[in-house]
Amino acid sequence: MIHLKTDCLIIRDPQPADIDGWHSLLSDTKTMYYLQDIMTHTKAESLSNLETAITEAQSPNRTKYFFTIQHAATGAFIGSIGYTVTDATPLGKIVGVGYFILPEHHSLGYTTEALREVIRFAFEEDGVFRIETGCLTENKASERVMQKSGFIKEAERKQAKWHDGKMKDRVSYRLLKDEWQSQPMPASTGFWHHLDKLVADSQIKIDRPKGTQHPRYPSIIYPLNYGYLTNTTSMDGGGIDIWQGSDSAQRLDAIICTVDLMKRDSEIKLLLGCTEDEKMLAFQFHNSSEYMNGMLVRREL
Repeated sequence: MIHLKTDCLIIRDPQPADIDGWHSLLSDTKTMYYLQDIMTHTKAESLSNLETAITEAQSPNRTKYFFTIQHAATGAFIGSIGYTVTDATPLGKIVGVGYFILPEHHSLGYTTEALREVIRFAFEEDGVFRIETGCLTENKASERVMQKSGFIKEAERKQAKWHDGKMKDRVSYRLLKDEWQSQPMPASTGFWHHLDKLVADSQIKIDRPKGTQHPRYPSIIYPLNYGYLTNTTSMDGGGIDIWQGSDSAQRLDAIICTVDLMKRDSEIKLLLGCTEDEKMLAFQFHNSSEYMNGMLVRREL
């Protein structure tokens, strides 16, 4: 049985106990919009699909690898990912990969995290030589996952697939084992999720509101709300600093890493709910002096 682990996820062979999550996934109209050929409408249909996946996992000549994606900390069912062997060559298997997760887990980085681990498993442990995938051109979210996972675009086929009452364009991507081996290691998603937890478990204290002066340097004006997380500790002994933008979602999707020659320290500043323009205002603030320099790091979504 295959059981893989990442920072936030467990990716494993399916089990009978997965049926509720499996059915929620396969019968969800939003999730299955681009996979209507395998969408189910009853729990009995979903159970049949799950039983097929379990049978495949137990086959000595396995060609289909359909995995359950589960949250490592909570055990929540997130979705499914896997690949099908389409050919076997002297250099290794050729497979087609696919993935889909429940809407409530979208935009959290889980799909990319799961796909990267499945790629690693395929190349390092399952003798795969080439991985193929693709999607309709309009499915930008799915294509972005492919790009973030290192896939290389091979083709864009015009009016290649009938979908939802019309012919639509489709893109095709590939990843060869040697291409994957030559890529830099991706940043850990666990880093961002740990920061998320710090924010969730702390209170935000805004002690320098937008438009106010710096307490020691009156010529410096704060372009955004500036403050810190209570019950946290940064390099200078105070709380971890934050910039707070105008986006109501207040999502943490970037940080600024700073080096201050006057204080002789280095810190990170968390950017919460900042638009792109607000990110640049914060970035410019930390690069406006010869004594300080900052680097903006965006979160992959």
